[in-house]
Amino acid sequence: MSELIYPVLSLWQPWASLMADNRKPIETRHWPAPAWLIGQEFAIHAAMRIDANACIYFGYDPLTIPRGCILSIHKLTKCEKFTERSRDEIGDEYGDFEMGRYGWFAPLLRKLNPPIAAKGHQGIWKWPAPKPEGKE
Repeated sequence: MSELIYPVLSLWQPWASLMADNRKPIETRHWPAPAWLIGQEFAIHAAMRIDANACIYFGYDPLTIPRGCILSIHKLTKCEKFTERSRDEIGDEYGDFEMGRYGWFAPLLRKLNPPIAAKGHQGIWKWPAPKPEGKE
């Protein structure tokens, strides 16, 4: 059995936890998702950096929120450049939906419990997922 390698996107907290808790199905970026990633599963990594005020605002404890770990697996269903119309239709309080930015539509497939420690990187990076116990 070959090792499963996931593409990963690191996010500051609390945005990584918002995605892992299925509260934020759209990640917003200033750059489009690469075409090869559309339709694929990818992981969300909680970076070490946190925004304490945002954590409190969204109901997380900034002292105990997970950091430096893989939190969840998502599927990138599409990437859409925001227009004024789409911003008004899609926008929520979890992302920057300004015109010209991109929405990565990424519904939650599964939350990892417990999260798995991993060192993050900028951009999209690769993570070799550990094999489930009892599997060779």
